[in-house]
Amino acid sequence: MKSGLKRWVGRITNVNAVLTRFPVAVALMAIFTVIIIIFDNFGNREPLGRMLAGLIVGAYLSFCVTIARETQGKSPAIVLQIIIALICASLAWFSEELRINLPMAIGAVLLILGNMVLWRKSRDNLHVWDFTHKIWTGAVFATVGSVIFTVGVFAIGAAMKSLFGVNMNDLIEHLILPLGLGFLAPLYWLSTAPRVDESYQELHDNPGFVSKAVAFMGTWLLSPLTLIYALILIAYGINIIVAGSLPKGEIAQLTTPFLLVGTLTWLVLEPPFIRTKALAKLFRSLWFPLSIPAALMLAISVGVRITEYGFTPERIALLLAVIWAIGLGIWFSFGPKAKRDIRLIPGTAAILLFLGTFFSGLLSVQNQKSRAVSGLIEAGVMTNEGVVRNKDDITIDNLQAAKKAKGSLTYLIRQDEDKVLRSLFSGAKNVPAFQKFNTADIFERLNLDDVVLDSRYNSGRSIIYDTKNSIDISGFQQLHGRYSFYAANNDNARQIAIFNDVQISSNGSIISFSQNGNSIAEFDVQAYVSDLQIIKDRFILDDPSIVILNSEDKKINLIIHSLNMWKVTNDEDPKTNINLDFSILTTGF
Repeated sequence: MKSGLKRWVGRITNVNAVLTRFPVAVALMAIFTVIIIIFDNFGNREPLGRMLAGLIVGAYLSFCVTIARETQGKSPAIVLQIIIALICASLAWFSEELRINLPMAIGAVLLILGNMVLWRKSRDNLHVWDFTHKIWTGAVFATVGSVIFTVGVFAIGAAMKSLFGVNMNDLIEHLILPLGLGFLAPLYWLSTAPRVDESYQELHDNPGFVSKAVAFMGTWLLSPLTLIYALILIAYGINIIVAGSLPKGEIAQLTTPFLLVGTLTWLVLEPPFIRTKALAKLFRSLWFPLSIPAALMLAISVGVRITEYGFTPERIALLLAVIWAIGLGIWFSFGPKAKRDIRLIPGTAAILLFLGTFFSGLLSVQNQKSRAVSGLIEAGVMTNEGVVRNKDDITIDNLQAAKKAKGSLTYLIRQDEDKVLRSLFSGAKNVPAFQKFNTADIFERLNLDDVVLDSRYNSGRSIIYDTKNSIDISGFQQLHGRYSFYAANNDNARQIAIFNDVQISSNGSIISFSQNGNSIAEFDVQAYVSDLQIIKDRFILDDPSIVILNSEDKKINLIIHSLNMWKVTNDEDPKTNINLDFSILTTGF
């Protein structure tokens, strides 16, 4: 019976073959799953959670070692794989202290999976393409299967609860899903990995169903859409040149996906049975020359962002994308055709991400610390010798420098760089013994708590909060509302409300009150705001209770509950927007 059960299990996913071929990867997946099942309450920033990412990296690297050794006709080097896995798990455990970027590490190992089939061998684009597309097709099926599995498990749980009153939620969340998604799905993916010597001759004249599906998607969907998008992007770039200004935050969002999808499409069209088609041939001849101006646009955008706000791992990732795209664009456009090895496309990206894994965090912290120090000195918070002044002696001399310093300090605080932050106060007097730095502590000590940072989209925000004082409404007959009004520089005529045949409408910054077609009163919100005094980014009102609109008979008056004002900077035509929350007091209606 035991041997029969073993044979039955072995036939389900060819477990024996997977265990024999990838023993270390399977063991790491099992450890990963056990940890998730036993320890289900750790946070993403805890060492155990980070170590799980290290196990993922180690599992992929063990896969790479197995494939590379098979390519050389050698044994899988299990001891070497175990050592690599232990190193990955250890580095991940201490990744915060070492400032290692784990997402970049995972991205790097994913990109080199397909290249391992020709480890230390000469160029064979079709072999690499065939192996890579098979392992990623397996990943797609594993993902789809995981989704179906998850939906099915929850459906079964709901049916059990509805029909029999059995609550399976804890069992599903803490055992079934981790086992299925953390172990069985990767196990299935490993079972789909082709042998390194598997034939790929079908890619010449007789492609299989999956290859045909990939060819159709690349030729008739991705190619034309990417070319159309390229024309739009070129027009957009010309418009930027004519306007002479860069929009904030838009170029990276437009160009990065374009470069990634376009390069993937070029790779999809690599097999001979695809690239001989007219549209595929046109796309492959145009893509890399078209990618160069898009990459240059991204380079300018990233350069401006780094100049204004300094380095962060995200901006470094975009910078690496620029280097990757420009390098590939030049090589595959002008380099010798005989040396246009498709391994360069994922390989160079993997190398750049590998470098970013170890240097992006360190570079970002050092750069932000440098920006914080220079900003504090320019703002008058720190002496030229680098000593923070006493709080009572701090006067902000340069608001832009103060914003620069506060932005960099905010980054350091969010990254829990307490050691770096404490070094800023070396030599300063009257520094509280902070247990852990936070925004309130450090900004209050540096007199930066009233400095407002400009966001990507909005700046100059000012607010009136609800008054806590009682409001004298004696002499009025009715209280109406509460109403909301939005005003921008542009006209946006609309009706707000109707009461007692009085229509409230707005056009631009004007709130109008009319009855029977006759105007009763108007309230110019922009004019009202311009007369207010602003202290520490807050409106100060002499009498925040009632605004009289008709002084002769006091028919209509406003009670302003809250007022928000901000400037929209992500536009070629900056706007000042206002949100007003008010009620109406009336007499004589």
